Amino acid sequence: MRITVLVVSLILGCAGSAHVLAASQDAGSQVEQAELCREIPARLERLACFDRVFATPLEQVAIAPSNPYPAEWQRAMVALSESQSEAGWVLGTQGEGRGSSAWIALPAQNRSSGETSPPVLLLSCINNLSRIELALPKEVADARIQVSIRHETQFWRSDDHGVLFSSARGMPAIEMMKLAASESRLLLRSNAPFADGLQFDTRGVNEALDALRERCGW
Repeated sequence: MRITVLVVSLILGCAGSAHVLAASQDAGSQVEQAELCREIPARLERLACFDRVFATPLEQVAIAPSNPYPAEWQRAMVALSESQSEAGWVLGTQGEGRGSSAWIALPAQNRSSGETSPPVLLLSCINNLSRIELALPKEVADARIQVSIRHETQFWRSDDHGVLFSSARGMPAIEMMKLAASESRLLLRSNAPFADGLQFDTRGVNEALDALRERCGW
């Protein structure tokens, strides 16, 4: 009986020693790998190396995708949800006086069938630059379109995503804005089907343009 107990003890002792030895070897390996991590100069790569060595669980952080569209497009679309004038347009400002920003967003009174949001005509003075732009609810492939406002015709260029068409900045934009605000209704003409025939209620826009004139000095 004593011999059996002794044999069992020896077996358990050997197994325990093997476990301790394996654990010791693992620990030694981790230390060696950690030393290698210390030599990595880049902080983020160094931390990632330590995480791999010590199997640190990584926190799962949900990152909301950023909107890739231009700020002008986002400004126009946000205006659709804001309180509007009787005519349906929105005047927005940021700061006061010369050098600050102001914009007028005019949602189209009509839209293509199936569209949930209307195109928006955006008149603005941003960073001392006068602009007139057409923001669309979805992307189009056209790189450039012809736009006519009260018989004055210009070519407007698309942004990289096909959701915003802009005239040349400065005087060309100012002339178009003045024409757009000269009567109570505006009918846009274009060689592009998505822009041709868009109608805007421009009642009161001529007075609202004072906010842009003040900031851009025209």
